[in-house]
Amino acid sequence: MVRVICFFFVLVLVGAPSVCTAGGTVSLSELDPLLRQKPDLRMFLISALDMDDTVMAAVRFGSHVKFLGGARIGPYMIKARPKTPANASPIEVVLCTDTRFFDASGRVTQEETNATRLEEKLSVVMLREANSAPAIPNCP
Repeated sequence: MVRVICFFFVLVLVGAPSVCTAGGTVSLSELDPLLRQKPDLRMFLISALDMDDTVMAAVRFGSHVKFLGGARIGPYMIKARPKTPANASPIEVVLCTDTRFFDASGRVTQEETNATRLEEKLSVVMLREANSAPAIPNCP
């Protein structure tokens, strides 16, 4: 019986944090407002790369975040392939963001659990080999 309890305790310790910080997907069109913050960079990415429409977000807020439950924030990872040459190896575009959280009165807050709204600012764009380690990149 003690072993069963210990097993479930370890399972909760290992599994619970991943539920809170699990990523999720968004469409590339949902990230267009973020890319439009840097129009020249956006134009370069669109003209030089064929990017997948499905984008992986590093963080998805769980239901414990009352007003932002289900929201996703960066970094965002987009699978892409250079348009030329035709046989170019796939790459990954990483969009790093700075996130600010706002409470109900519109003030910036550090507590995401009390936040009612968030804003992301595109801070860095990185290109890296597809399927690079770590899976979630370390943004500067």
